[in-house]
Amino acid sequence: MSIFNAEFTTGQVIAAADVTNSALQTWIKRGLIVGHKNHQIDMPGTPGIKRKFSFFNVMEIAIAKGLIDLGVELTDAFRHASLFAHTGDEERHPSLLFRDPGFTLLCVAGPKATEVLWMPGTDVTATIRTNLHHPLGWVTLEVNNVFDRVTTSLGYHPEAVLTECYGENN
Repeated sequence: MSIFNAEFTTGQVIAAADVTNSALQTWIKRGLIVGHKNHQIDMPGTPGIKRKFSFFNVMEIAIAKGLIDLGVELTDAFRHASLFAHTGDEERHPSLLFRDPGFTLLCVAGPKATEVLWMPGTDVTATIRTNLHHPLGWVTLEVNNVFDRVTTSLGYHPEAVLTECYGENN
């Protein structure tokens, strides 16, 4: 089954996104995860909703966790992560790396974020500064590592996922 149609359990999300169950449940309760707003938290001893998460949700959670670990405030982290995970264009589809080879960087300065493709040996600093409206500094998350960890943990090969979406010539 395609990763884009699969559903994943809470346990798979915890492993793939490297989060604790407590953090995940808190984020769900606070309505931070796209498509999981207004869900009741399962209480011990009572039957509850068995949540299923899409690949896009898993990437959203993993990106947010990475940004939080880098010091980005919780709501900003989830806002930027949800945009990365659930939106895209011809150059970068939702939750995926850029179509062209290189490193997908998510750069954040408070409420502003930008995605850039970095090729070793090039300088993308001016692009980042311009896109973020010239902040004093910013946080950069290299998404390639997150993507590889998530897809592998979910039982898929990262290159196969990219090929499924973009085709063979990438």
